[in-house]
Amino acid sequence: MPEMVPITWFIILLLCATVIISSRKLKTRNPGRFQAFLEFCVVSLEGFVRNIVGPQESRTLTPVIGTLFIYILVLNLFGLVPGFTSPTASTGTTVALALFAFLFVQYVAISRLGFINYFKHYLGEPIWLAPVMFPIHVIGELARPLSLAVRLFGNIFGEDLVIVVLMLIGQSVLGRFYYFIPLQFPMMLFAIFTSFVQALVFSMLVGIYIAVAIAGHEEH
Repeated sequence: MPEMVPITWFIILLLCATVIISSRKLKTRNPGRFQAFLEFCVVSLEGFVRNIVGPQESRTLTPVIGTLFIYILVLNLFGLVPGFTSPTASTGTTVALALFAFLFVQYVAISRLGFINYFKHYLGEPIWLAPVMFPIHVIGELARPLSLAVRLFGNIFGEDLVIVVLMLIGQSVLGRFYYFIPLQFPMMLFAIFTSFVQALVFSMLVGIYIAVAIAGHEEH
């Protein structure tokens, strides 16, 4: 949806401004609560990525996968702000994220393996089965961004739709008392949890795809 583009750019600018402002007054001793929270997030994301791709690759992949997780999480939660819709409830946003993830996985695989070894992965073993294995591997690789986009869109769109339906039911049934008994409030609490889970699953799958793609390189 074109109307989601300004919202996504606003979230990007908001995250950039938050990082720039918070990094101006970093303290090595007695850090404030916000700095301590940011450091906790960085350490947690680094450990999360390390457990998937290993300690060596986590040094370069944590900034990308961690940023992807935070960005998707904020996109998901933005729909809970009154008057706004989650950008990830639009297929345009989820497809763009999935395509970025797909291209990033291919870039990492080629940079680690080299193009020849990367191409051999699609041929499979034994080599005489290449005419069969090559299209299977290509189809499987192309199915990954499709599953990433559909999974994220379906879950976020579904929870946003349920919240809207509960709001309409509350307004029609409770009337003026709707503002005192918000029926959608339990669903909004659950949406916070699912927003975190969906961002975690998306970033985790990207890390798993990378780990699988460079498995031959690690063994060598």
